[in-house]
Amino acid sequence: MKFFIHIFFGVCFFSVSAHSTDVEGVWELVSGEYKNEHGEMIAYDEIGLRSLKIISGSHFSFTSMKGDDFWASGSGTYSFNEGRYVEELKFNSFGEKPGAQFSFSAELDGEYWRNARWDDGERVEFEVWKRVD
Repeated sequence: MKFFIHIFFGVCFFSVSAHSTDVEGVWELVSGEYKNEHGEMIAYDEIGLRSLKIISGSHFSFTSMKGDDFWASGSGTYSFNEGRYVEELKFNSFGEKPGAQFSFSAELDGEYWRNARWDDGERVEFEVWKRVD
């Protein structure tokens, strides 16, 4: 009987979906990759990319550096539920119009947050973030 109780609670625990409040905090980019304009996957560590993302109750903001040089920043609103993290930009440094959305499949695993962005069935970005606050 104890075995079935453990299975029941295990299934309930792992079935709980992450919500917006679970992702609130300060996150530092650990690793990742993105597809460049030539269709090549570029690992963030190969170009010295570093980034911090701050997430509040309804807003996000990030700043990324390539080595010691500014690379990109963006801010706006977000939603996170049922394995989807969606950012809607208000301001950014990379030419997207206000209201542009970026949708990621996402999972929280303790202090780590992994997300991937897809375009026409092809992964175009993958990130691993670590909670720092």
